[in-house]
Amino acid sequence: MPTLRALVRPPASSFSEALSPHPEQKNIDPARALHQHRDYCIALEEAGVEVITLAPLEAFPDSTFIEDNAVILEGTAYVTAMKAPTRQGESVLIKPALDPYLPVEILTAPVFLDGGDVLITADAIFIGQSRRTGEAAIRYFKERTNLPVLPVQVTGALHLKTVATWLGDRCLIVNPRGCDVTVFQQFDCIEVKREDAYAANCLAIGSTVILPAGFKRVEESLEKAGFTPRPVDMSEFEKADGGITCLSLIFLG
Repeated sequence: MPTLRALVRPPASSFSEALSPHPEQKNIDPARALHQHRDYCIALEEAGVEVITLAPLEAFPDSTFIEDNAVILEGTAYVTAMKAPTRQGESVLIKPALDPYLPVEILTAPVFLDGGDVLITADAIFIGQSRRTGEAAIRYFKERTNLPVLPVQVTGALHLKTVATWLGDRCLIVNPRGCDVTVFQQFDCIEVKREDAYAANCLAIGSTVILPAGFKRVEESLEKAGFTPRPVDMSEFEKADGGITCLSLIFLG
């Protein structure tokens, strides 16, 4: 039986230089972020995931957001080409960690893509059209996957998965102010309030949903939908404009 695995990369001491418009970006505490990252890995393991920890990358302050480095679709890992100048050259460093488990393809310009813009569900692949991901990614994956590939306009957020997360079956959790939600009409959507927007990015593993700590309303909504919330402290990653799914690259292999 295939094992559910997660590649993770702890934040480097350079994490305080991560790209972020957050007003608290200058106050990122790398030591506290490292502690929070360890707790996040514990939550993954509690949910039954085998965690594979890669070495920090001092040269790439945002490299702890490993989800952006690759997209795994239909048994193939696609290493991304990232548009942000300070992240160019980062993603290809994940290839040796993926090679033992999956065939790997490497994207190149002009197919710019961050993994955080790819929302994979059972019936369709939604790709956010954001500052980091464009139409070329839509065309690329339409030629390579069996599922429909649909664009979603992202507004006021870094990535599509900043504002929408698939929880399984027909269930999504969404921040309706962050993207064009009309494309999700076939789903049962849990909508978060404006003040709970950060919790729209969470991670479902079976019936467990790992989410940022401090969002009781969202936890209650998840419980009503039949899920078990597992909050983790994400304060330092929020300052760096990153969320729950950003910290792992999960695959069966």
